[in-house]
Amino acid sequence: MKTVEASGKDLDEAIENGIKMLKARREEVMHELVSQDDVETKITLTIKEPRQYLYELTHFILTSCGFKPTITITKDDRGFYLNIKTRHTDAILIGKKGETLWSLQYLISRLVKRFYPNLKILVDVSGYRMRRTNFLKKKAEAIARIVLQTGKEMALDPLTKREQQIVESKLSEIKGVKLYTIGKGVSKNVIIAPSDESK
Repeated sequence: MKTVEASGKDLDEAIENGIKMLKARREEVMHELVSQDDVETKITLTIKEPRQYLYELTHFILTSCGFKPTITITKDDRGFYLNIKTRHTDAILIGKKGETLWSLQYLISRLVKRFYPNLKILVDVSGYRMRRTNFLKKKAEAIARIVLQTGKEMALDPLTKREQQIVESKLSEIKGVKLYTIGKGVSKNVIIAPSDESK
């Protein structure tokens, strides 16, 4: 947790000076009065604890873009899970195949690392990421079973790089199948095929 000591002729000036030192916004910090007299006010400024900081940061980004978000934050062994809900604008935040959501994740993660470099976060919109991940895992498993039964290759719908990683991770748990791609860019096809060991 980053803390600085700042001073000014009054409380407002001391806070402003401390914010400049931290390169933060007023909403991201807490202050504590150290001393105050007619000439000078001294304070300590601390970046808010992770959950509160994440909330303030995410709320600021989204409201600055014109959204009216409801943000819930939960924590488990893997880190913080931020689930964002908006009225009638979730699809805009998710984007095509979740690309806008991934960009939002990247932006929030980069900003958080200024003060919490080891903090792990996952940003979601109305549970989309969880639903999509579960869907991809189940689909990959179902296709892998068919490939094992028939011995024939099967193609998946076009996937983003991140979606492909989810499928690869799931297939690594299933013996006898492998994954490879044909083509490039938007025309790239993902194929699930029997592996040599399945023969």
